[in-house]
Amino acid sequence: MKYTTITYVGKSGGGFFARVGKIVYEFEWQKGLGIGNKPGEVRPDHVKKIAKWRDKKGKRIFVLE
Repeated sequence: MKYTTITYVGKSGGGFFARVGKIVYEFEWQKGLGIGNKPGEVRPDHVKKIAKWRDKKGKRIFVLE
């Protein structure tokens, strides 16, 4: 299955910064970022890591669409 966006759906209503290596992605609550290699998009290899992140209770904090 191919995904085109990743959306932050975590608990806080504010923004969220996801750091993978030297790259930092800024997410707004319930707003998706595109997946791809263009500027402003989340790299596909980073999406796989970020999509696995969970909060302390084990709930996913990102949704792939």
